[in-house]
Amino acid sequence: MEYFSLVKPPQSKVLKAGKVVLSPGESVGKHSTEKKEGIIIVQKGTATILEGQKTFLVKGGETHFIPENTVHDVQSKSREPLEYFFVVSLFENSKE
Repeated sequence: MEYFSLVKPPQSKVLKAGKVVLSPGESVGKHSTEKKEGIIIVQKGTATILEGQKTFLVKGGETHFIPENTVHDVQSKSREPLEYFFVVSLFENSKE
């Protein structure tokens, strides 16, 4: 796995963004958004995104929203490398 940071504190107060490159068969591992939201933007390849019991296939040029409090994993199950960008909010959502 390759990871490139694009923006994070102190550059931004509320965003973290990066680029991830996964070889075929690699995954980033299960992790939670906790009280944050995120967007995955697939540049090349196909991402297999696991959210609980749900599986989403996201191809190059497509996006996927990850809601708060969501345990998820991003995997590259295709024959080509997966390249994607992610943007995550760094503030806790308030429900009023």
